[in-house]
Amino acid sequence: MIGFDDAPVAFSKLLIEILGPDVARDGRILRDIYGRLSFITSCARVDACDKLQQQATQMLGAWGGPTTQLVVSLSDDEDGFQELLKETTIGVSVTGQPELRMIDRRLAGDEWLMRPVPLVSNPTRLIFYSVKGGVGRSTALAIAAAEFAARGYNVLVLDLDLEAPGLGALLLPPEDIPTFGVTDWFAAVAAGADAESLIPHMTGPSPFTSARAIVDVVPAAGRDPGAYLSKLARAYTPGSAGKQYHGFSFPRKADALLTQLASRQRYDVVLVDARAGLHETSGGLVLGLGARALLFGIDTSQTFDDFRLLLNAFAQAFDPAVGGEDLRSAFKMVHAKAPKDDKDRRLFRERSWEIWSDFLYDDVDPTTESSGDAFVFDLGDEDAPHYPLEIIGDESYARFDPRTETYPLSAEAYGPVFGSFLAGVRMMAGLP
Repeated sequence: MIGFDDAPVAFSKLLIEILGPDVARDGRILRDIYGRLSFITSCARVDACDKLQQQATQMLGAWGGPTTQLVVSLSDDEDGFQELLKETTIGVSVTGQPELRMIDRRLAGDEWLMRPVPLVSNPTRLIFYSVKGGVGRSTALAIAAAEFAARGYNVLVLDLDLEAPGLGALLLPPEDIPTFGVTDWFAAVAAGADAESLIPHMTGPSPFTSARAIVDVVPAAGRDPGAYLSKLARAYTPGSAGKQYHGFSFPRKADALLTQLASRQRYDVVLVDARAGLHETSGGLVLGLGARALLFGIDTSQTFDDFRLLLNAFAQAFDPAVGGEDLRSAFKMVHAKAPKDDKDRRLFRERSWEIWSDFLYDDVDPTTESSGDAFVFDLGDEDAPHYPLEIIGDESYARFDPRTETYPLSAEAYGPVFGSFLAGVRMMAGLP
């Protein structure tokens, strides 16, 4: 029985066999929201298309569907066909044959297919993301904000972990929580209301703010959360009832929010907390904000199983056939809760290098003298995306709360735990 993953490859082989490799390559495989396949082509060979329809129906079973027209022939200059050619695709590889392109229609999760957008600078954006929760990601973000502020850099912190918000409670005393939060802005956008009028009332000063530097925090919820879950649902609603954000995706709206917030004050760096896991909104933030991404994980088999799923999705998003800027170097692994002994941290590096080599590093012929411009790194290359920044495990930071000042926020205090990590974060931000 052909399964979900095998069906596109089997269909591709049949397309190449019956229509020929050139016709198959110039068309598009389409997988609908139910997982059923069809092929859109400009080929006018009715006999070949009829043969393909018959054989593919028998071969694919449910993946073709009894009511699906498996082969749709359109004129090469029809608007519909030309629009299909512009859509984001993923590659379907058939051994010894040209790679075909497939449009994967989804009700959810399509943000993981998007090509990473060009990096934003002035200010640099850093996104903190983890495949699983409970790794100390938000605490690391708070410590990074303290470090940047101590060095005189202005910081904007944005909580986009909307389903498990915490930065507001972590970084803002109750009296400094702003009137509105991120979900208020998204709800206003969905309704077509005046969302821009909320911007001046969405930031609060963290305890790290001083005469040397500003650390502004934008929480997920405002001072009065109100119907938070109702506003949360509107945050994920595509587009807007108004004209300004009509047709905007979640990451495009988030980018607009960041741009508006950063225009009100000179910030040197923006730190964004993203939702953990493989939800589509996480994909939209990691790939769609023009941010350098810190990928947090701990050294467990479950974590690396999830990382394999993540990097497999990245491999499709970074597909060179899509074109555009190669942004693989904008990603960096983070080993959270790492053991104190270096030899006990090696396994994480090795596992990390293996999955990056499997999915995102270029294949290089070992018999060649030079890899040239290939994107590939040795296991011990500290500048490589796979080589992790390390945060040493310390139970003291499980109770970390900068609002109460129960733990000294000096470099001497957090340096032994976060020192290596912070040096890497400063380098990613381009700030000494």
